[in-house]
Amino acid sequence: MTPLAEHADLRDIARSLLSRAADHEQVRAAAASSRGWSEALWSRLNDELAVGAMLVPETLGGAGFGLRDVVVILEEAGAALLPEPILFSAVLAASALAAAEDPASVGDLLAGVVAGSTIGTVCLGAVDLTVEGRHLTGTLPRVVAGAEADVVVLRSGEGVHAVALDGAGVAVRPLEVMDSTRRQAEIVLDGAESVLLSDGAGAEREWGRLARTATISSAAEHVGIIGRQLASTVEYVGQRQQFGRAIGSFQAVKHRLADLAVDLERARSAVAYAAALHDEDPDAELPAAVAGAVATDAVVRAVHEAVQLHGGIGFTWEHPAHLYVRRALGDEGLFGSARRRREDVAALVLGR
Repeated sequence: MTPLAEHADLRDIARSLLSRAADHEQVRAAAASSRGWSEALWSRLNDELAVGAMLVPETLGGAGFGLRDVVVILEEAGAALLPEPILFSAVLAASALAAAEDPASVGDLLAGVVAGSTIGTVCLGAVDLTVEGRHLTGTLPRVVAGAEADVVVLRSGEGVHAVALDGAGVAVRPLEVMDSTRRQAEIVLDGAESVLLSDGAGAEREWGRLARTATISSAAEHVGIIGRQLASTVEYVGQRQQFGRAIGSFQAVKHRLADLAVDLERARSAVAYAAALHDEDPDAELPAAVAGAVATDAVVRAVHEAVQLHGGIGFTWEHPAHLYVRRALGDEGLFGSARRRREDVAALVLGR
């Protein structure tokens, strides 16, 4: 079976599962629950798709997928607006733990994340930490699933660390967020014990790879959002009547949707290329930066166009359009705005 055929099968399996278990009402209910996502769906994602094992090598108990495979699932997760922690736990935390220089030091943690029984997260933002041996002191701002996770991966001036969040010296404060499907928390460490995953040049290299994985993975979710918003808007304008005809028949509406279709294909191609190259050369910076810039720009435009072209109903709380706006804008805060991502591309191209 060719990789394209395998990806088509993987997409069909993910889409079939999510179409039954993650419609908009189910997503709203899961995001509003005490956990912040559906435990039942999280179990199925791990049992049926092995999301926690995807990027972990087989030698460490994982499935040994490449990022080019994982972005297929992430695209479907983005389209469904899943609150389940696929990106931050199954992709980022699992990747970081699997890259530990001493695998035995994180064996139990990694096994739990692979199985889905342990929830991991990553603090992507810059933090000012005091390091005394294995103990860390400082504040981690805006950590996704920080109040729900069992372990957080972070970077200090000394290296990359993992901190169990149920240990001494850890305080967690949930934050008010725009996007209810991605809860965030502030984590305060006061002499909290950590496991050193890597240090020195190895830490810098692994953190760069993790950052590029985050960029490509979030871009894949954005591709899913663009596709879903385009499809739902095309369906709506084909049914909505004005002046005795469907509004989708008007040239101005057609052109706006055609632009979104171009955006979708451009973003999907950029993500697919970046993911494939990342599997071959995880130190390649430019393809990841381009994918992030293209997808971020396109998703912000897509969610706003969807609201506008749905007319009055698109502005209501009952309609799901605003949920996608919240995700797109919230992700700009987490991963960087389209402008900042374009500046990253320019810096790489110009060698700054």
